[in-house]
Amino acid sequence: MATSLMTRVKAKVDLHTSRRARGLIQGRGRSLFKGSGEDFDDLKFYQPGDRISDIDWKATARSGEPLIRQFNEERVRHLSIVADTSDAMAATAGDGTSKRDAMILAAGLVCFIAQGNGDLVGLVAGSEGAPVQLPARSSDGHLELVLRSIQQATEPGSPAPDSSWLLERAFRVTRHSTLMTIITDEAHPGPEDFSMLRRLTTRHDLLVIRIADADPLLADDLDRDVVDVNSPREVSELARTSAKVRRDVAAYRTARRDAVTAMLDHLHVSHLVTQGETTVVDDMVRMLRRREHSRAAR
Repeated sequence: MATSLMTRVKAKVDLHTSRRARGLIQGRGRSLFKGSGEDFDDLKFYQPGDRISDIDWKATARSGEPLIRQFNEERVRHLSIVADTSDAMAATAGDGTSKRDAMILAAGLVCFIAQGNGDLVGLVAGSEGAPVQLPARSSDGHLELVLRSIQQATEPGSPAPDSSWLLERAFRVTRHSTLMTIITDEAHPGPEDFSMLRRLTTRHDLLVIRIADADPLLADDLDRDVVDVNSPREVSELARTSAKVRRDVAAYRTARRDAVTAMLDHLHVSHLVTQGETTVVDDMVRMLRRREHSRAAR
């Protein structure tokens, strides 16, 4: 009988995280997911990164300063995973593993946290022609289905990346305020997605996990074929050994990565770029710890 994906995730979390990190995930995980509850508690001054949707406009008009509504903490959180299941995610990650496997592990860590807290997890994935959506639920079977759905939808024959469609669909179908984890590759979301990301931040608390591409030239390993997933053709040995091509590729990737990073920083969105399956758990734990410390310092 095949081992469940959630079981594999738990094994990797135990393997790759320290006792202190596991305590952050399991024992203190709820503090990572601060969101709006149902019962009004108090007002506070607006801080960069607070949701615009929480601004109390009447109180703001009276005080002359932006004020945010605070709510009592809900017992059950709504988490959502927005997974890029395009053909780009069926390619090789920066550490030589599969980007799909890294994405499943990242999504599995979210499910693992939710499972310990009794939180609800929903999924948005797929493409315009074959959308994938699962409602927010908490059972073990549902969390396994979330991971299986991501695995089955991510194939070399999947449609090309379309982050604009994916983010717009996530905005339309995810009605509860959630901790929304967007998992994609290093090229997305692009600067053209700024407006939709900004709309998402008014309703949701965003995390963006970007999985790095493998070296597209692999000049040090000419025995391996290098094929472009989006336009299936082999990258020639001449291109792979050219110093100019290597410089141009490195400059392009750096500029693209910096542009996405600057956009997410401007929106006060927590994000990371991870090399693949071997690094994603540790990278996510570090990001969540930074996020917790940043919120505690406010």
